[in-house]
Amino acid sequence: MTNAEKIWCKLVSTGMTIAGVAGLMGNLEAESALNPKNLQNSYEKSLGYTDESYTKAVDNGTYGNFAKDCAGYGLAQWTYGARKQALLSYAQACKKSIGDLDMQLDFLLKELSESYPAVLKILKTTDNVKTASDCVMCQYERPADTSAIAKSKRATLGQKYYDLFARKVHTGTLSRSIAEIAQEVLAGLWGDGSDRREKLFCAGYDYNAVQAEVNKILNQESCTATKQKKYFSVSVDDKTYSGILSEA
Repeated sequence: MTNAEKIWCKLVSTGMTIAGVAGLMGNLEAESALNPKNLQNSYEKSLGYTDESYTKAVDNGTYGNFAKDCAGYGLAQWTYGARKQALLSYAQACKKSIGDLDMQLDFLLKELSESYPAVLKILKTTDNVKTASDCVMCQYERPADTSAIAKSKRATLGQKYYDLFARKVHTGTLSRSIAEIAQEVLAGLWGDGSDRREKLFCAGYDYNAVQAEVNKILNQESCTATKQKKYFSVSVDDKTYSGILSEA
């Protein structure tokens, strides 16, 4: 999978709308071209590092000014000292490279949840790519240029991902039916929670449709298991006779 595919699947699995994910990804492309090891180009010469050598130096501790050098880094081009330090501490706690894609996505989601809840709310509710893009740009990324032209460029990037990936969610044209996939889900073949959502999406299946079928099957099994039996009881000559009359 490409970085774009991995990022899309990961973000969709968190409950963001498709438009929200697209708007966020457009901003991430504008910031880093979706490269988690991206060192801000204007700092490569002054610091004497490439993307790879900078990442390696931070990881092995030979470069100790990561939080204070003011150079944008990673998917979201984290720049400010406190945020870069938080990213570094998170990577170290996870025992991951500072340039690890999954770690950076987890950190981004942590930031949104803890420090930018209003942005996250928009990303989980909006059905408009430009609304999501503008929100991320102005409230989360906060680049120097927030002009209408700059907003339009980022929204266009977001729309590109919407057009590219939104059509991946479909039903009725795949090799196996929703009913068959639901049986596999019940057998534990697709994991659970966000892992299941991500796997189903990346395979081209509509998570909500599959989950609805799973719930339908479970409800049917529950009704069958709880069928009530009707009993009869009658007394004849001081003796009581009982048994099963019918099943409901």
